[in-house]
This record gives sequence, structure tokens and C-alpha cells, in this order.
Amino acid sequence: MKWATEHPKKTLAALGLSPRKSLGQNFLADRNVAGKIVALARSFQPPFLEIGPGLGALTGLLAEAGAPVVAVELDRGLAAHLRDRLAGMSVEILEADFLAVPEQEWKRRFPGGGTIVGNLPYSISSPVVLRLIELRDLFPRAVLMLQREVVDRLCAGPGGKEYGILSVYLGVLAEARREFVVRRACFHPSPDVDSAVMSVRFGGDYSEALVAALRTVVRAAFAHRRKTLRNAPVPFLPGGAAQWRELLLAAGIDPAGRAGEVPPAAYLALARAFAGM
Repeated sequence: MKWATEHPKKTLAALGLSPRKSLGQNFLADRNVAGKIVALARSFQPPFLEIGPGLGALTGLLAEAGAPVVAVELDRGLAAHLRDRLAGMSVEILEADFLAVPEQEWKRRFPGGGTIVGNLPYSISSPVVLRLIELRDLFPRAVLMLQREVVDRLCAGPGGKEYGILSVYLGVLAEARREFVVRRACFHPSPDVDSAVMSVRFGGDYSEALVAALRTVVRAAFAHRRKTLRNAPVPFLPGGAAQWRELLLAAGIDPAGRAGEVPPAAYLALARAFAGM
């Protein structure tokens, strides 16, 4: 079956649906861009878990290539449309909130793991990335389209204003790379900003205890990012500021520096020192 789609505006009108601002719905309308995203996703291992398939711009191309896909869609009308449109293809539509699906359910559906793909609205970008970190052993690869500024933050290195907590997490646990920019005119309705596609490749053997320690120390460091690290709030340390300073020095971090100047590897060393590893 050759997958072909009408312009989202026409399809939505035929279905009696409208883009829902509350769900951040901006539908990809450029087939060439969809093809580039799918080609990038298919460079990773199937099967695929697609977050927010919408009208199926990516889903259909993946299915056309014979790739098995579980597409999780929160919008009931869109989920019904996709079930009808993709009937008989290698796609299962799951009407659910991705963030609310328990890990055990994903393990049941993906016993051998898989690859994440999705066009994510700004409002859930951070929660989804945090969830992907939790699911990294099951889904070690992801291809995501987000607002360009969000991708720039997620892929940022130390020293710039974009560098933050999620930058550190991905810098330690993954290789995150901006792949290409997608102009706002490629969507319906057209958003106010451009988007970008990024790839994420999780790696490394990090225990959950170490990752929890990483979260603790990084959140403390960035709590007051304009202040020096010695002033970070550390209620989790019985020895208070003095113990925090010792941990910073043990990790090779200058207490007089600021959170945005510290590279991911140094935060990992700080987490190890805090966890006693």
C-alpha cells in the first residue's frame, strides 16, 4: 500500500475535527520532512513506539516500509481515524497518555526493546524526556521533533544560557544531537517558532542509584544558577554546605564556579562522590 496523505487542514475538516491548542497539536504537512524523519528513525532498530502520531504523517511511512509500530495517541478522534486509515498495516493504535502508561506495559509490548519516534508539543517536552531517561534500557534510541529552542537546550554544552538540567542528564546518559531544522511553514496550524529533529542514543551502564544521585546533585547545583555553587541549597546533606564543598572538590569542581560552567562528566563524578561510588 502506498501511503499518501491529504493536507492536514482538509483531513481535519473531513473528520469534523480542529487542532486542539490544549494538546499542542501542530500537524506535520510536509511529506519530504516526514520522509527524512522516518529515514533517520529506520537507521535504528525496530519496532517503533510513536508518541503522538496525530494524522499519521510518520506512522504511515513507517508502516509502508513494513516496520512494526505501536502509536500512542491521546486524542480519541485521531486515534479512531488512525485505526481506520491504517487497518491491515503493521500498526497498533493505543489510545492513551504516553506519560501515564506504566513501564510494565511497555515491557509487555516491547519485550526486546525498541526505538521511540515522535513529534512532541512544547508543553510535554521535558516530562517526556525525563520519562525516556527512565525507560532508556527498553528504548535506547529516540528520534524526536520538538521546538528548535528546546532541542538547542537539550543538546547544549556547558558555558551557554541554554545549558541546564536536562542538558546534563543527556550529556551523561546519552549522545544527543540536533539533526536538522524544520520550518514552521511545514505544519498546520503553523506555530510561532521553528522546530528541529534530534536523535538520542542512550548508553553507559549506570545504576538507578547513581542516576538518582545525579538528579539530586544537578538539581541542587542549578537551583540558583546565577550564584556560585558553594551557595547551592543542600538539605539532603547532613553536613550541609561544608560537606557539599568537600564533594565538589572531590569531583574536581571549583565551589566558586557556577552550575552552567560544569561539564556533564564532572557532574557524574559529583554524583559518584555523593553516592559513595
